[in-house]
Amino acid sequence: MLFSARRHLSRYRLPALTFVAALAVCGCLTSIAHAQLERGSNPEPNGVRYGEPVSVFWQIGTVVQANQGPVRGLTVTIPIPTDWPEQTVKIVEEDFSPHVGNVGYRELAGNLKQMLVTIPGVDPGQEARAALILEISTRPVLGPEDPESLVIPRNPPRDTRKFLGSSPYLNPRHRDVRRQALELMEEDGTDWEKVERIYDWVRDNITQSNDSLSSAENTLENGTGSAESIVNLFVALCRAAKVPARIVWVPNHQYAEFYLQDGEGNGIWLPCQVVGDREFGSMSDARPILQRGENFTVPEKDDPYRYVPELVRGTAGGGRPTVQFLRDQTAAPN
Repeated sequence: MLFSARRHLSRYRLPALTFVAALAVCGCLTSIAHAQLERGSNPEPNGVRYGEPVSVFWQIGTVVQANQGPVRGLTVTIPIPTDWPEQTVKIVEEDFSPHVGNVGYRELAGNLKQMLVTIPGVDPGQEARAALILEISTRPVLGPEDPESLVIPRNPPRDTRKFLGSSPYLNPRHRDVRRQALELMEEDGTDWEKVERIYDWVRDNITQSNDSLSSAENTLENGTGSAESIVNLFVALCRAAKVPARIVWVPNHQYAEFYLQDGEGNGIWLPCQVVGDREFGSMSDARPILQRGENFTVPEKDDPYRYVPELVRGTAGGGRPTVQFLRDQTAAPN
C-alpha cells in the first residue's frame, strides 16, 4: 500500500498487515553523495536578472512512531528542495535516530530529489526520526533586460519540449483550449506581448473559487476555478500556443513560468504570478522553490504526479505506526 502527504506536515495512521512488501533500495534508487546534493551547477539563464537572495531554514523529514506493536521494514521517500538558477540549497544539520537504517538520496527526471529513509524496526512505544535542516537561499527574479526581443522557440531543446505536452489535469490539445489560445495569438504584436495577452486574459476572465482542482478545459468552460486550476489553465493555453510553460510549486502557493528565446537562441524561463499581484516576467516573492513542473514519475507508482508527495512503503510487522512528515520553516540552528 502506498501512502502520501502533500505540501504540509501530516499524520497518517497505517493499519496493521496492510503494507505491501518492503521497497528495496537498490539499483533503481541511485544514491548521491551529500556534497552532490548541495552543488550549485545550474548556470544563470541569459538575460535574466536577479535580486539579493533571501535565506530561510526549513526542516524536512519524517518521524515514525510504533503504537500497538512493533514496526518492521518501512521505506520513506521525502522530496527535498534542490538547486535552481535562482536558488541554492545546503544541508546544515542532520538528525537521524538509532532506529533509522540507511539514508540515501536519488535524483529523478525534472531535477527532482528525494531523501530515502529505511527503518528496519521500531519497538512499541518508540520512534524513528530522520530530519534535515536545510538553508534555502532564493533570489527574486527581476526579469529580462529586453523582453520585446524575445521570441517563441520554433525548435525548443529536447528537455524543454515536454513542457508543450499534456500533464495530469492539463491537456493543451483539447479543442476548446486550442481555440482560445489561437484566438489570443491571432492579434499582432511581439511574442512577448502575445504571451502577456494570454496572461491578462486568464486574469481578467477566470474568477478564483474555493473549488478543488479541475482540468484546464473545465476551468475554461466554467470561467472559475481554484488558484491551482487558474495557473493550470494559463500553462495549458501557453502550450496550446506552442509556448513551453510549467508550474512552479512554492510553500502554500504555485505560479507559472513560460519559455522564450533571445536572438542567439538562448532559452529563458520567465515567471509570472497568475493569481495574486500582477507580475509578468518577474517574481519579487522569493519563496523557496519546492518543485518545478507538473508531470513527475517515481519508481513506486505507475501513474504520474502533478506534485510528488512524501511516500511510505513496507511491511507493518503487526504494528500500527503513526507516520509524521516534517516540512516547515524553522529557526537557524545554533
